[in-house]
Amino acid sequence: MNKFEAIKQEQDGLDGRLAVDRAAAEGREALDDADLFRMKWSGFYEHNTKDGHFMLRVKVVGGILSAEQADVLAWIAEEHGRGVLDCTTRQCVQIHWITMDVAPEILRRLAAVGLTTTGACGDVTRNVIGCPLAGIGHDEIADGHAIAQALHAHFLGNREFSNLPRKYKISVTGCAEDCANGLINDVALTGAVAGDGTKGYNLRVGGGLSAVPRFARWIDVFVTPDEVPEVVEHVTAIFRDADDNRRARGKARFKFLLDRVGPEAFREDLEARVGRPLRRGAAHVPDHRSHDHIGVTPQRDGVTSAVGLCVPIGRLRAEQFQAVIALARTYGTGEVRLTHQQNVLIPHVPNERVDALLAEPLIRDELPARPELFTRGLQTCTGKEFCGLAKVFTKERAAGIAETLNAHARAAGHGEDLRVHFAGCSSSCAQHQIADIGIEGVLKRHEGEMVEAMDIRVGGRLGPDPRFGSVVVRKVLADDLDGRLLEILDLFDRHREPDETFRAFAARVGDVWWEERLAEPDAVSA
Repeated sequence: MNKFEAIKQEQDGLDGRLAVDRAAAEGREALDDADLFRMKWSGFYEHNTKDGHFMLRVKVVGGILSAEQADVLAWIAEEHGRGVLDCTTRQCVQIHWITMDVAPEILRRLAAVGLTTTGACGDVTRNVIGCPLAGIGHDEIADGHAIAQALHAHFLGNREFSNLPRKYKISVTGCAEDCANGLINDVALTGAVAGDGTKGYNLRVGGGLSAVPRFARWIDVFVTPDEVPEVVEHVTAIFRDADDNRRARGKARFKFLLDRVGPEAFREDLEARVGRPLRRGAAHVPDHRSHDHIGVTPQRDGVTSAVGLCVPIGRLRAEQFQAVIALARTYGTGEVRLTHQQNVLIPHVPNERVDALLAEPLIRDELPARPELFTRGLQTCTGKEFCGLAKVFTKERAAGIAETLNAHARAAGHGEDLRVHFAGCSSSCAQHQIADIGIEGVLKRHEGEMVEAMDIRVGGRLGPDPRFGSVVVRKVLADDLDGRLLEILDLFDRHREPDETFRAFAARVGDVWWEERLAEPDAVSA
């Protein structure tokens, strides 16, 4: 049994709230390592500086916030988070610089508006994600948000499932595109229609990124909305009961269970636990592209639209978020939605008022609905600024990358959704393995000392033919990073076919093509 399993055996992770309250009363020095580990179940991560400051993560199911809920998040950031909040790739909000003395009041205010941090971190079911436009923006096959809420309620604070071998991520979308990153989740429910016309979900399991990435596996199962909570509970129980997943923490994720048993044996086990045969998967092939919904999207009522705003590097100032909420109240219903690409949406805007909203100074100058290409497609993790796992700083460096590429890279042929993701380490919180260009922080010995460096991947993508990006140039020093990215884009620009996007080009030429040219001293002249 590894040390983390021992901690969980000693006391349930949900009891980490007791440590939060004790620290609020007695200070950070009252906490030991076991307390700090269990506090993750309450949404608190200690900063890498270990100076008494914490990151707080708040669940936002499917990314949908009422104005009152958004107000509380803005208040926390302004009063206790040094005026900054980060949007995550799981439609959550993270606020840094939290001290334990204010934690109980923060949690009380969140609970008063129906928000929670329980299960936002830890070896438990994390925030259930969904289509950012669930219920309003697509020809939906099924109501994905209702299912996401049902699963959230079923697992929230549930001690039968509060000690899983590792973190556990669920994606639910009822839209035709499956834009909720299902392929990289432990459990992916995708809207589908059975042969008899029944609407429901195809079920995939065992996806995930990090050092050993896997796409969620097809297990040939279709479930109706009524069946979802029961079936997903049994899927989760199989993972919970898998002792092999508890031996080594690096092999604890659900994907390793699927590697061992395979999809067919897993389905057989699932049917045995459910106690009946499950309907076979429906013939539906969504595009799995994870659309970013930036810009104006007509809603299905025909009279309103959702306006997606780009949040550069996924970081908002409290006053910016307050301004977004004010605009949502003025032009919509007050509702604000968060996306998987770390951006925000204002839905329910009457079509005749869209132009006026787009002309607002906040949108025109700071959070654009028509952003520049590389600002739009940039995605980052917290990085070394706060995270103890990260090898490099990401946020400010990512802003510099976008500025450089927007100014100097030729945009012709890239497509409007070119993705550049920057992760501070191999954990892939920025999902760099599914980006067109993925950057991963590493360390390199240079002039006798270990310094920050980056591996660069090319060719990652979701979609009908998904693949993980491959490293094509290794250990690039920080000062050389922008230049190397420009080399990659210049190689594409000079060798692509007419109208060929970067994504299509990378798929056509393959990894070796890139490696050979980027290994040369002057790749631009290749």
